[in-house]
Amino acid sequence: MSDRVAGSRKSALDSVAQPSLSGIAVADLSAVFGAVVWLVMTATGELDAIERALALAPLVLVPLALRTAVTGAFEALASRFTTAAIWLQPVGALLLAVSLIVPSPAPLAAVLATPWLAVTGLLGLAALARTRVRGGLVLPETAIDAGFAYVSVGSVALLLAHLDLTLWFDRVIIRLTAVHFHYAGFVLPFATGLTGRHLGYHSRGLRTVVGVILVGPALIAVGIAFSPLVEVVAVSLFTVAVAAFGAVVLRRVVPSCPRPQGVLLGIAAVALPVSMALALGYGVSTFTGRSLGLTISTMVALHGSLNAFGFGLCATLGWRLSVP
Repeated sequence: MSDRVAGSRKSALDSVAQPSLSGIAVADLSAVFGAVVWLVMTATGELDAIERALALAPLVLVPLALRTAVTGAFEALASRFTTAAIWLQPVGALLLAVSLIVPSPAPLAAVLATPWLAVTGLLGLAALARTRVRGGLVLPETAIDAGFAYVSVGSVALLLAHLDLTLWFDRVIIRLTAVHFHYAGFVLPFATGLTGRHLGYHSRGLRTVVGVILVGPALIAVGIAFSPLVEVVAVSLFTVAVAAFGAVVLRRVVPSCPRPQGVLLGIAAVALPVSMALALGYGVSTFTGRSLGLTISTMVALHGSLNAFGFGLCATLGWRLSVP
């Protein structure tokens, strides 16, 4: 009986396949199409700095991550959710990008961004299904599930910005929250999970680092919303964790990879701690009232660019070159 169950489980795993068109993965096609759309919108000056980072994630980084992370580790129900998300992702990402160039706040912009909420909702359901099957938190798959869950927060934040439902925050903070949960909330847990698949998380210290990385985005968001002190503490812990994680990638992952992949992952491993150090400086300046020259516009230019291109793009491209 146990052999029969094991055989059924293996068949379920083996049956999982990436949706494809003419033998090419839909997620790969979507990433290429999304890159073209992003380049055109950037070249024509349609997007500001925040919007460039925000558009890059749905158009390019999410499909690359889905192509890499969604493998035989996704069973039955979770596979159906991720398959639906992969098919809907190109439409949702394109409409989200269009919503960024529609005069906002406006109901039309919110309507255009709603399909992306459906995509991220499907990913959240996939994370829930996988967690229930495992019956607990198991790294590195929990890291991937955390990314799938967090990204929904980013899509909700964008909808709130489009509807001008900003509560007591400035609208730019809501937009930056959308960016935060697409990068620190989605791309970073994805990269953490893929690193775990490559290495395995056997040491208690490394598991602790990953745990901080997974809860960090939520704690930082809470701090920004309610308490500068909580923000400083959360960003401090998060910065130490991502620096330690970057060191692990540089020391143990990069040397074991082909050179092109190693270069990309090495850039990502360096860019992320630097960007978080800037975030820590901004949090300290907010808490103490002392200007360190890190204004919102400076943070968008430096912190945002490092996260989007130095970390996000390099990490997703790097892991796409060789899937663990």
